[in-house]
Amino acid sequence: MDITNQILTNESALVKLLGNYDESFVGYVYGMRFDEVLVLTNDAFKHRVKGIPHNSFLVAAGFNPQLYGQADEVDKEIILLRVLEPVSLPQDTDYIRARIEHHQRRTSDEKYPVSANDGHDPISADQLQSGGLKCSILGTFYIDEDANLRLGSDIENFMSLSRLRVFKPQADVLSKIINHVNPEVLAKAKEEAFKAGFKNMPSPIEIGSIRFTSSARMHRSSKETRVPVNIQPTDFLARRTAVLGMTRTGKSNTVKTTVSAVALAAMKDNIKVGQLIFDINGEYANANHQDDGSSIADVFPQQTVRYRAIKTAGFEDLRGNFYLDCDQALNLIQSLFKAEKSPFSGQDLDTFMSSTLEEPEPQNRSEHTRWQHHKAVFQCILCRARYPEPADFQVDIPLGKKLLEQITAWADRQSPAVTVNIPTQQKVSATEACAWFERLRQINLAIKEEQSKKNEAVIGLESSTKGNSWIDPVFESYLNMLARETSRKQSFGGWRAIQKYQDYHSNRRSSDVSTEIINHLDSGKVVILDLSAGPVEIRTVLSERIARQIFERQMAALNKGLVPKNIVIYVEEAHNLIGKKANLTDTWPRIAKEGAKARIAFVYATQEPSSVHPNILANTENWFVTHLNNDDELKTLGKFYDFSDFVQSLKSAQDVGFARIKTLSSPFVIPTQINRFSPAEIKELILKMGEVQNAI
Repeated sequence: MDITNQILTNESALVKLLGNYDESFVGYVYGMRFDEVLVLTNDAFKHRVKGIPHNSFLVAAGFNPQLYGQADEVDKEIILLRVLEPVSLPQDTDYIRARIEHHQRRTSDEKYPVSANDGHDPISADQLQSGGLKCSILGTFYIDEDANLRLGSDIENFMSLSRLRVFKPQADVLSKIINHVNPEVLAKAKEEAFKAGFKNMPSPIEIGSIRFTSSARMHRSSKETRVPVNIQPTDFLARRTAVLGMTRTGKSNTVKTTVSAVALAAMKDNIKVGQLIFDINGEYANANHQDDGSSIADVFPQQTVRYRAIKTAGFEDLRGNFYLDCDQALNLIQSLFKAEKSPFSGQDLDTFMSSTLEEPEPQNRSEHTRWQHHKAVFQCILCRARYPEPADFQVDIPLGKKLLEQITAWADRQSPAVTVNIPTQQKVSATEACAWFERLRQINLAIKEEQSKKNEAVIGLESSTKGNSWIDPVFESYLNMLARETSRKQSFGGWRAIQKYQDYHSNRRSSDVSTEIINHLDSGKVVILDLSAGPVEIRTVLSERIARQIFERQMAALNKGLVPKNIVIYVEEAHNLIGKKANLTDTWPRIAKEGAKARIAFVYATQEPSSVHPNILANTENWFVTHLNNDDELKTLGKFYDFSDFVQSLKSAQDVGFARIKTLSSPFVIPTQINRFSPAEIKELILKMGEVQNAI
């Protein structure tokens, strides 16, 4: 096709956007600015098109669709409008007076309408049914220099004496308008898809269908009038998505639909996109009546791995093994202890609760050796506090040459001489390790007492560096916790202070849970952390650690010039993690703010958009908003894109799944009835995809 024929063909696309223009005509533009127009319409036009709902779309054109080829170049465009509200006409006062007088003249047998004109003569009825509409301008459709249909987000000009006629797009025409994507946006999406590993541009996903109002009797009366709303899968990869709305208005359904869409797109092209769901209420991991008795795990059984913080069939253990992951264990114990009023106290306990077991660099041999000693005593404290040990667990105890020489010398100085049972192996059972450390503590205190009596520097057991104590203050407090006795030989609670936290420990786990989860994500699994069961503190402590390790791993790959893995993170009750007062250097705000460049897509759901950090909201590309009943929340939302057009309907319409959607590819908000998460349909689609791949 040569360029001339291509231009003529595409220019006719503008005429097609008017649809059946003889039947869809609704009025005339009589006032215009760069951001809004005023439309003169009447009841007859509205009746013919089955009404003009609030927030519905209209289109306006200044050319004769039957003579498009003769139109002036300035007029070869179509303006996209959104209906906002009725407006008064200058003659409305006279019209109102005439209507009132007409009703006052009615007789007793005129209680009900008997004709379309309701007793008015045709000329009067024609005048009295006129009215005005205010519409916002969403953009301009036009044909560009490359003969492509494009939508600009504004208008270039307006005429005071406007020739614009207004039409109501319906069915296929409306679908073309709301699902239109500009060529450069489509090209960028294709580029992002290839970067993510897709072989071809993923097909658009039908997320729902157009719905303008809660009362949807006319514009959604049959399947033929339901217009599908499509979204691009690539809009969600390495992007931020907000799912906002009150409880039971369809937030979780939207998230489930999104999880399924991403999983299906990845399965179709056989690429790996890991999805991690922080499931606060257990609604994604478990079947419930809202999902036709199914769940994400049931729909994608081979791709889903579920975790819980209690032992449950079908779930991996989310809890860490305190003996193997001592740093995480100590952090969790400290958080639990801080959150309650404990009856235990003491200087050694305070030191224990403010210490860290984070591993130093192995190159720093001195610090790394001290860390190994602290870790070993911590494992012994767990043993004394009756934390179940892993099978065949052993503690790596210190048996250095200088240490043993000092112990032997001390034993020989005693009268009579003391026999110290020194272990023959460096790795021993936890019970043996406890006995060894308690013996070392006693010897250290005895040597200190000797040194004090001789007026020498009180050091106790010396390290390999002359003059330094082998037992540093933190190590000493750990030993005192183990013995439940201070260095002054006064009893205190010691390990009993942590005895109540046994439920947070699992001796079944043989590897770090964070590393295991990251490996699942790398293989393209859907990982669901069911946080509805088990200790509540797991939500904050362990969830933050998992998120931090994912973020650090992704950023490290990016900084090395590598392409990070594709990961999507879903978080419920997100205002608790990225609230207004959140420090932007903390893990969750950093994921929300910086994660996109490291290919982390962040989907956050909340009832309180006003509580989310404004910096995060300002950088969010995709929005799904259902019912909000609070003016403060609506005021916050109204600051973004054209959501201010929907403030009133968002407050009044409580229909489940009735959302207002703004995605990266769409320049304006689209009111949508989200499709219900349908496990049966998704399973059927997966089955068909498998048959196609087997055939290939």
